[in-house]
Amino acid sequence: MARKMICLTALLLSASFVFPQFHTGIKGGVNLSNVSMNINGIELDSYDPRPGIHAGFMAEYMFGAHLGLHTELIYFNSGANINPGQFKKWFDVSEDVSVTGSLNMHTFQLPLYLKTKFKISPTVKIYLMGGGFATYALKADMFEKLSLAGEVPLKLKWSLYEPNVRIFDQDESNIHLQQRWNAGLAAETGIEIRNSITAGIGFRQVLNNMAAYGIMSDGGSIKPTTQMWTATFSVGYFL
Repeated sequence: MARKMICLTALLLSASFVFPQFHTGIKGGVNLSNVSMNINGIELDSYDPRPGIHAGFMAEYMFGAHLGLHTELIYFNSGANINPGQFKKWFDVSEDVSVTGSLNMHTFQLPLYLKTKFKISPTVKIYLMGGGFATYALKADMFEKLSLAGEVPLKLKWSLYEPNVRIFDQDESNIHLQQRWNAGLAAETGIEIRNSITAGIGFRQVLNNMAAYGIMSDGGSIKPTTQMWTATFSVGYFL
């Protein structure tokens, strides 16, 4: 994966010297994301938004002064925090137990945008872009800490890509199991200064069901609906 990223970056940089309207750069910032889980039409509300970071490469090809294409290869650290009250309600945890934890995801995201720019001063432009994105998860973990007064806390951590969770020497079904590939819609707006520095806010929504399998219940299978949104603030620099 690292070798492929280096090769892609080298191609993008070399292309920028061939096509004057083709520009490459770097981009990074902070994000806020959340995950929702719905089972049989009932929203569990067991997560709260959590902050994260992202960074990577970007490239644009402008067909003219106002219209072009924009793409990126961005690493995201994102996820969600456990909502203790809702988590204990839906997963049958005693009210005497304190619950903390988070869902932590490491993904590479590849969006493709249709981009438009409007000049508002000799050095400043406003840009708008919208399109779709694909995402691949390198790693994703669930962490839980269960505490009871006077007792040693129970700490649990497991992968979102393993079908079973081992607790107290017993295998339990991983209801948070996800698939690694997902896709959705993305949009961003911001400003560009002197054709090089950018700052913008964006939003990405996974459209497909991220859940990987169904939960066995009463002789049948119930498949959760798991989706994710991410709001971003990014700054960038075109080389």
